[in-house]
Order: sequence, then structure tokens, then C-alpha cells
Amino acid sequence: MTHSEERTPPESDRLTAEEVGARVGAILAAAENEAREVIAAARRDASAADSVPSSGAAIDELTRALERLNVRFDAFELALGAQLAELARAVRAAGPAEAPLARRTSAAREPEESPGEQEESPADTAARVRAIDLALAGYSREAIANELAVSMSRGDIETLLDQVLVS
Repeated sequence: MTHSEERTPPESDRLTAEEVGARVGAILAAAENEAREVIAAARRDASAADSVPSSGAAIDELTRALERLNVRFDAFELALGAQLAELARAVRAAGPAEAPLARRTSAAREPEESPGEQEESPADTAARVRAIDLALAGYSREAIANELAVSMSRGDIETLLDQVLVS
């Protein structure tokens, strides 16, 4: 048997032109039906997607709520810092009510302050934390200064920003 005889089907298995045309027509008709079904399904999906509310609107609403919450938290943080500072002043004004043992224990735990160094108040600590948080969030020096201006003087803000943004 030759190579060309292997590829050629026997005469009895050969299709006529009409049979080939009928098979091709059937294949094309089936493909056309499938294409119409796919198009119809895509249109149904598109109309269903149009009826669903935009997730962008929900995200915008959540963003606004988060911003309002952030403003409220900032105000709470500043008020709490001021109250803690006032409480610390009241405790210092009350005098040395500690027992001698407690004084020795606290002195052993806390390093002594240098003569020019002052203890940082809770309000100052809160402002420092807020400045660091804003800096890490990518705020500019000016934006951080404006944010801190609610509770601090401009000179204190500049000093704090010099410390926080350099180190």
C-alpha cells in the first residue's frame, strides 16, 4: 500500500458535494444558534447589571462616614489629651502623697530628666502621635500643621514637626 492510498478514503466512504454541503450547513446552523444564545445571555446579564446599584456610590458614602468618624475621633483625642493634662496638673498640685517606697520604685523605673528637659504632657503625646500618623499617611508638613493648629500654638507645632519629620 502506498502512502497516498492511506489518506484517501475508499470510494464507498466518500461524501458527495450535497452531503458535504448539508453537513457544513448543519454545523453553521448550530454555531449560529449558539451565538444567538450567547448574545441573548449577555444582554440579560447587562440589563441585570444596570439594575444593581453602583458600588461606587456605596464606597463614596462609606468614605464620607469614615471621614466624619475620623474628625470625631480627632476631637475626642484632643479633648482626652486636655483632660489628662489637667488631671496630671491636679495630681502634681496635690503634692507628694506617695509613700517613700513608691517614690523609690518609680524613681528606679524612670530615667532622670536632664535639667533642660520637661516631661511631655498627654496632650503633647497625643499631638505627637497624630503628627506621626498624618506623616505616615502622606500628609504634607503644611497639612499636618493645619490639623494640629486646633489644639497647639504655631511655635509648638513647628517644634513638634521639626522633631517628628526629621527623625
